Amino acid sequence: MTPYESANAHLENRRAADMADYLDHRLHMFHYDQKTFARSLLLVSELHGISHVARECGLSDDAMRKQLSGTRPLYFDNVLGVMRALGIQLRVEVR
Repeated sequence: MTPYESANAHLENRRAADMADYLDHRLHMFHYDQKTFARSLLLVSELHGISHVARECGLSDDAMRKQLSGTRPLYFDNVLGVMRALGIQLRVEVR
């Protein structure tokens, strides 16, 4: 791996960690609902590249935006697809 590739991989890992921290923090908010979570996913998807995320989920950019903006139902398989495209995963923990 070249130094450039190594630096780029480190940057991608850092970006994924930042997205995961942001989403984790949002999920722990007191009044947090499905639409708010969807909009949080939309924000990080836009920052990462909505075209890439939509393609990974098998949707058009417009359909992905509609789901993540709350104007269409957000399905769990698409939540997992978005997270996979962002390089993050959903984890369940004991409180």
